[in-house]
Amino acid sequence: VLQADYMATIADILETKLPDNAGEDSFSLLPLLKGVAKPVRENAVNCSINGLPSVRSGSWKLILGPGSGGWDKEGDQTQSPQLYNLADDIGEKKNLAADQPERVVKMKAVYEELVSNGRSTMGEKQTNDVHVVPYQLKKKAAR
Repeated sequence: VLQADYMATIADILETKLPDNAGEDSFSLLPLLKGVAKPVRENAVNCSINGLPSVRSGSWKLILGPGSGGWDKEGDQTQSPQLYNLADDIGEKKNLAADQPERVVKMKAVYEELVSNGRSTMGEKQTNDVHVVPYQLKKKAAR
């Protein structure tokens, strides 16, 4: 559930269809409000206070750069990418990226597709309304 979902939810309550260029990342929460116990979205893209992107898929979160990109001053600012299973590690303490490289590749591809499409909902491809800053996934240095 994201704040962006309010737009589609209100449109759904009012039985109004949003145009393709509105609410491109908004999913209706109405099924949840009616008691349906099924996720309304497959993934979500977020950005930290400093613009560092992350993508969520179920309980998994991939941070596409080092550090938290926000308030975490004590975290490891060198690890990139970072992969966490929030079902087991809500505090994002154990980076599983090295253990699950296939999941990292898959989630990075989801992020790139969403940015390329300019939307996460079904509909006509859109241009992004802001410049999306490219990120770099650093490889571990050889020892």
